[in-house]
Amino acid sequence: MEHPSATEAAEPDPASSGSAPRLAFPPDYILTDPAAILAVECAVHSMGLDESIAAVLLDGPPGCGKTFLGKSLARALGARRYLFQFFPGCGKEEILRDRSLDGQGLVPGLFPQAIASSREQKTVLILNELDKADVSVDSFLLDFLNEGAITIPQLGGELRADPNHLFVTITKNDLRDATEALIRRCRCVYMGWPSLETEVRLIQSVWPWATKPLCEPLISAANQLRQHPGVKKKPSPPEITRLLGDCWRIRRRNLTLLEWSRFLVAGLVPLPQDRKYLEENPMALAARVRSLILAADRRAEAPTGGPATRANGSGNGSTRIPPFSEEIHSQGPSEPARPEPHGPGSPG
Repeated sequence: MEHPSATEAAEPDPASSGSAPRLAFPPDYILTDPAAILAVECAVHSMGLDESIAAVLLDGPPGCGKTFLGKSLARALGARRYLFQFFPGCGKEEILRDRSLDGQGLVPGLFPQAIASSREQKTVLILNELDKADVSVDSFLLDFLNEGAITIPQLGGELRADPNHLFVTITKNDLRDATEALIRRCRCVYMGWPSLETEVRLIQSVWPWATKPLCEPLISAANQLRQHPGVKKKPSPPEITRLLGDCWRIRRRNLTLLEWSRFLVAGLVPLPQDRKYLEENPMALAARVRSLILAADRRAEAPTGGPATRANGSGNGSTRIPPFSEEIHSQGPSEPARPEPHGPGSPG
């Protein structure tokens, strides 16, 4: 559970008959799917029109920004945030009640906590990776979203949410389909992989020194793997961001081209059975990435009276390239936490 500070975003008026207001998402949110934003804004605009609970179902491959959108929505609404991560075989009992720490009796689970929170303030409940849960959870969610209430005798009977204040974001990947009834109840959006330009922006939000030409070889290889139906583990934007950062970390090691090739392939395609689907020659890919990384390193040491700057590849001015000596200390306690790479963030 988190209690993010409220933003200046104006709360939508659920009773308004006008158009759905544009939400003021936090500055670190990078739009990856316009349709998803529109669905969320329309769902928020419908909050409180009746006793049902506004909800969106965000489908798509892991790492395309579904969970990050839910988190960013909570910040845009100035809402309290609850997140439940489903696991294989999870049933409704796990989200309704937990056993107390001393093992004597039950305490409210995340779902009742979110319902109670909605009676006090705006609340966003994120249910992550529904497809890992038992299919009976879909029916439970359908009933709750329709009625806005659940009954738990062990916790005092009926618990009713405030539909003006509760918003539910459900995410899923591709392990199973949601039931048709639940799909009908939610606004559903399939969020695909980001465009090349968007993924470059996502990477640059974490690594400002990463030029567009440096990002493109890894993104192109990742997109080829993502589009191949035979690939079981498709590389996500956060993983490409991490791999590029690792390339920067090893740039001054005296590695052969073969060692660079093996390093990149392991980062792009972690499952050995998927490596046969990589169309680009690994040695050629390694040569391009190594050349671009070393060129960036040379620019960082250019004798210009200080660290070099470079055009960031998107026409937005110049950005400082961190020299090697700073890299070791870049995670020190005095540095602000980096934004999650996603806008598509954490996988999910």
